[in-house]
Order: sequence, then structure tokens, then C-alpha cells
Amino acid sequence: MLKDTKANKVFLIILVVLLALGFTASRGWNVRNRDSRINESIDFATTDSLKVSTISNDIVIEVDNAAKGASVSIGRNESDSLSVSKTGRSLNVDVKPKKAWFSRFFSYSPSALVITLPASRLDTLELSSTSADIRLLHPIQGKSLQARNTSGELDFLTLTAEQDIKLSSISGTIKGSEVVSGQSVELASTSGGIEVQHVEARDAQLKSISGSVEAEVKILDGGSLNAGSTSGSVQIDLYQSSDLKIQASTTSGQILFNDKDMGKSAALETGNARNKVVLSTVSGGIELWY
Repeated sequence: MLKDTKANKVFLIILVVLLALGFTASRGWNVRNRDSRINESIDFATTDSLKVSTISNDIVIEVDNAAKGASVSIGRNESDSLSVSKTGRSLNVDVKPKKAWFSRFFSYSPSALVITLPASRLDTLELSSTSADIRLLHPIQGKSLQARNTSGELDFLTLTAEQDIKLSSISGTIKGSEVVSGQSVELASTSGGIEVQHVEARDAQLKSISGSVEAEVKILDGGSLNAGSTSGSVQIDLYQSSDLKIQASTTSGQILFNDKDMGKSAALETGNARNKVVLSTVSGGIELWY
């Protein structure tokens, strides 16, 4: 539970270890399988934007501060389905299945697309994949950050944006350490859960249909939080937020405010109540700490 500091530390340690293992694995692809992968280098600056799209290839984003530009790495047998182009300040990377993919359906094991940036900062980032995972192995900063997939998972460490952050998955889990935005954060999953250690934004929306929602949230002054699930639980820690106007409702679950049973519907105000909080679920419970 979010209010358990020890549990928070364990969660963060596990997340960092998993992403570190992913980082080691991605490095391993370049070292052990250098001959089986294609590596392409491109000029890239902190004022540039990156857009990546794949169908069945995992997307892995890492940072190498010693690099002079960006690099794109993918399995040699898939290099002919890779498209890399730079127009102005926008780098576009696209991977599509080979035409003969259907003929080797049962043996096809797509390689990960690994993109290494020379710095953790860029202008905008847009990642999309259909049936693969998206992993951001280092903290990433930008004006606007977006990532979406259909059936894969979305894992990250720290994402920071001046404007908005939008992360979505249909059947995958969204899991990370920090999401910080000066404006809005939108995290949405259909059948997967949302587990984020810390969310900070003026306006935050955390939504899942059949998964649980769990996060510590800091609402910036004059902002709002809308968190909900249809058949999953909602656990929100608002210890870092103040001046709250809270409304919570559930159909068949239980509402707890600071471990106190509030029934099926509850309302509460703190301070001048200028930051609006709406929590809802149909068949799950709601736990709130403030």
C-alpha cells in the first residue's frame, strides 16, 4: 500500500532492478550480438524530436551521455523493414513486419528496436507499438512525452515534461517511478493496471477499466485529479497535496479515507478546497490517504 514507506522502497528497488536488467540486456544485444544487428547513427540534439513506431518489435530507449548523436539498433534480419529519416529537427523511426512475415508466423521472434540518445533531454517524444513492450531505461525530459501500445507493457523510470505526458495501453500494465508535468498527465489502460510511484501535475487523469490504479499524486495549485477504474481498486496517496475538494463513489466496493470507512459515497474538503479530486470505481474499492 502506498502509505507504507517500506513497501514504497521495495517497489522502487524492484522497478530499478528490472529496468537495470533491461539496460544490461540491451547492452548485451550490442556487445554479444554485434554481428547480428544493424546499427545506424544519426545527428541528434536536445532541441530535436523523436517519433518511433513499431508493430511487433519492442521499443527500448536508453541514454549514453558520451555519444555524439543518436543510434538505432535492430536485428540484421529485420533491417530491410527499418525506416530511419531526419527532417529538420524531427527524427522518425519506423519498423514494419516483412512481407513474408505471415509465412513464418510460428517461428517469428522480432528483435527489439534499441534507440540510444546522447542526452536525457529532447524536444518531444512520441512512441507507439501494437503488440510489443515499450521500455524507457533512463530518465527522459521534454516539452511533450507520449507513449502508447496495444497489448504490450509500458515501463519507465522518470518522465518530466513542460507541457503534457500521455501514456496509454489497452491490455498492458503502465508501471514507473515518476511522472512530472507542469501541465497535464494522462495515464490510461483498458485491461492492465497503473502503478506509478509519484505523479505530479496541475491536472492528472489516471484511468483503467479492469485494472487497478495505484499512485502517489501531488496536485499543483489550482489543479485536479480524476482517478478511476471499473472493476479494479483505486489507491491514491495525496499527502503532498493540499486545499482539496474530494468526491469518491463506488457501487459495490468500499471507500476508506485514512483507513476510515466512508460507505459507498464520500465528500471531503481541506483548506480552501480549490484543487478538485474525483475518485470512482464500480466493483472495486477506494483507498485514499491525505
